[in-house]
Amino acid sequence: MLPASLKSIYRQYKADTDSVATWLATTAKANGYTDETTDSKKPAPKKKGKGKKKKPNGAAQAGSSGSKNTYVIKIKDFAPMAKHIAEIESISVPDDTATALERVIWVRKNFAERLAARMGFTDRASDIRHSFFVQVLERVRDYLKPLMKAGVFDAGQTSSAEGRESDNPFKNMFEALNVYNPSEAFLNAPDVVIPPSTPEVKYTVEEDNSVEELLFAFTSLLKDYDRLSLELKSLWMRYESGLIDLAAVSVATNTAFELARSMEDEIKDMYTKRPNGEKTNLAEFVAIYLTSMSKTRDIDIEDREEPGDPYNLKAYDLAQSCLLNTINLLGSYVKGNPDVVVISRYNGKFGWYDEELGSHGETNRDKWRQDMSAMLEMLPDLHFLTTNMGRSGVEDEMVRGLADLLDKPNDGVPIWLAWAAQTYLDVLHFLGPDCERGFHDMLQESRRVKKAMLDVPDLTSERRAVLTAAMKWDKDPMWEARKELYGPSPMNARFKFVRRNPMHCGLILHNIRAAMHKSGVKYAATTGAIMNTVQLYQALRQENLIPEDAVWEDLDSFWQMQGNSTFFVGDPPKNREGYFRNYCLSIGVSATHFVPGKRKNKKPNVNLDNRRSMKFMGWVSLNTDIRLRPSGDRPALSTEFIEKILEEGRLHEIRDGKGHIRSDLKGKANGEKAEHLKLSPAKLLEDLALVIEAEIPDLSFDYFAMHNSVWALLKELKEEYTRLIGPEFLRYIPQEDKLPLVVGYTFSTAAGQAGAGPTEKGEPNDSFLNAAAEIMRAFLARGQGRVIKEKAGTVVTAEDLQGAKFEDYDPWGMDRLKREINRMGAARGEEDQCPMQ
Repeated sequence: MLPASLKSIYRQYKADTDSVATWLATTAKANGYTDETTDSKKPAPKKKGKGKKKKPNGAAQAGSSGSKNTYVIKIKDFAPMAKHIAEIESISVPDDTATALERVIWVRKNFAERLAARMGFTDRASDIRHSFFVQVLERVRDYLKPLMKAGVFDAGQTSSAEGRESDNPFKNMFEALNVYNPSEAFLNAPDVVIPPSTPEVKYTVEEDNSVEELLFAFTSLLKDYDRLSLELKSLWMRYESGLIDLAAVSVATNTAFELARSMEDEIKDMYTKRPNGEKTNLAEFVAIYLTSMSKTRDIDIEDREEPGDPYNLKAYDLAQSCLLNTINLLGSYVKGNPDVVVISRYNGKFGWYDEELGSHGETNRDKWRQDMSAMLEMLPDLHFLTTNMGRSGVEDEMVRGLADLLDKPNDGVPIWLAWAAQTYLDVLHFLGPDCERGFHDMLQESRRVKKAMLDVPDLTSERRAVLTAAMKWDKDPMWEARKELYGPSPMNARFKFVRRNPMHCGLILHNIRAAMHKSGVKYAATTGAIMNTVQLYQALRQENLIPEDAVWEDLDSFWQMQGNSTFFVGDPPKNREGYFRNYCLSIGVSATHFVPGKRKNKKPNVNLDNRRSMKFMGWVSLNTDIRLRPSGDRPALSTEFIEKILEEGRLHEIRDGKGHIRSDLKGKANGEKAEHLKLSPAKLLEDLALVIEAEIPDLSFDYFAMHNSVWALLKELKEEYTRLIGPEFLRYIPQEDKLPLVVGYTFSTAAGQAGAGPTEKGEPNDSFLNAAAEIMRAFLARGQGRVIKEKAGTVVTAEDLQGAKFEDYDPWGMDRLKREINRMGAARGEEDQCPMQ
């Protein structure tokens, strides 16, 4: 079961009510309660073979969850069941059930009071239903109080943590929900022991479609978004201070958008399935919500100062709090651009965004114009990325959300998308003139990777995969498309979208690193050169043939990242026979081949399980990168999924390339459970960001350069051995891709082995082992053992890549794009477009 801390507020509230319902029904039924309004007539799960019985009046089947049948209990049935249970002295109410009951009573009672006092909300039918629900729960508590432990839940103390009066009525409404904040006591508490058995039948409370329930669900959603916003603000402040990488913050931000979508999905059906048949959506509900809130400040929301105002701008801050500003802007854009199939442009009719001013306008009108201009300049570019022509290697949630909205505009603007747009504005305003920093971070990573590819052979699939990611934004497709369609414009600046969208830049940066790592591992693992060179390096150090101060820093870093099991079968060997035996096993020779008594010259037995596998690092980073691929429909992210990725990432750290626990990390495997299991959704984002930050060194390590470095050493060994033996040595290395066999020859001669078998013994010969040591000492003395480390901190400029030649690669298909633009432009005319007209 998902820990309560990982649930949204509304899910926690529903879990509380359902847990109380389930305990009441199962306990009452187990103790002889047979009232017709309960589920008493349904046979228990273990009783089979009896005839079908009439469905009880008060328990309509709602479906099943796993192996559990779920039944609906009416609110009026709670008190009779509680009264029946209270008469049985041997029963005690579990602490978690008592806590859930107290929490539901407190939150609904407190919320209703604030609703009336701070929003002036009155609805007689809803008020009667609310009063009835609370009164029933209070009667249940009164009945069960003798069976409950005292002091299991202090709602007043729990809620006081954030219970300070605020000028913002939304913040005041949030106070009623503070009982669902994970406390320090909860976060520090030991793991809950799950009971060995749970009821086979689950009960849920009948649906409440009252206006108050809708307000409660929506306020809970806004509170969840507020918590996510506070965490994102903290992460972006750390980025601005240089304390965390852009990719880590960007992935966390995009993940927050996915979580926000999931949270809205939990409640949106409440607004589309009204009991009176009326159809609405959350976006329409927000306008009603704002109107009520504005009345508490004596603001008439319809009293617009100017004809083009979306509402009375005196309520700007309230509209921002409930996301109406971005709802209006997104809705207006989609309404004004229903048939754009190429690219639209904003003509500046409502002004241009001022990066220096940010959100610091003197008046609400200044702030609104800043928001409006920033969105209107960004949305056409975001729209382009939703089209087939604008399909990028990275598709963030805002791109997906806008695509869905354009496809189904009548469904209304999703609240999560409006919150994502507001988050975009908040980050843009916060960074101000420094908003371009994300673009430069992404550009630097692109240059670094492209420079690394200059040393990789052309036309390899791995090189092409890396360049596909790194060169994607060498050209600005929006600028090219608009120039082709509308002609040059001083306001159509190159790369405006990415210069003002640090989150998208961070996701591109993340994608480049992931592509570099995945392709680098495949490239480096193919020949086995690095594996064999690590084996040689270990043997030379074990034999003290390399001085202590002669360190191959790059190879040591690689070895430490991958772990011993990537290079050795068992513990690293300690003698000449061990070096050779490990070499043979690691390339797939079966251990049975070394058993004495085997027939001479018999072909070696093969055991593929012995072959060493290079391991992909950065498990969490690679999995989050996969979700950024344009992949069409897919389920929204959930806290469960994030928790699973983090847990699998932790396990991946201690496994080798074959999925086995690394021997040197078995103690860590048996350690305590990961702390992120107790985090709230907001804090889960911080955990995700920190994990990605920690994985950056692994992802950024240049496997291509590592392969090239060891290849250069092996070539020197081949040349030296050819000088020592003569041309006949080349028969051991018949072709270039067999170069790693040099290491095998070194070990076989040192062990006195003429072949892989146990009977093929010869005289040990250290001359090649000594020659290898001499070559490696000279290699390291020239500084070739720290090439990757020195390059890692180097800034790559545009001048460094001047004259660099890459294969003719056009990631956007600009020629095809221009032909399509010309064709469509001719068909639709060259009119100016402004999304708000």
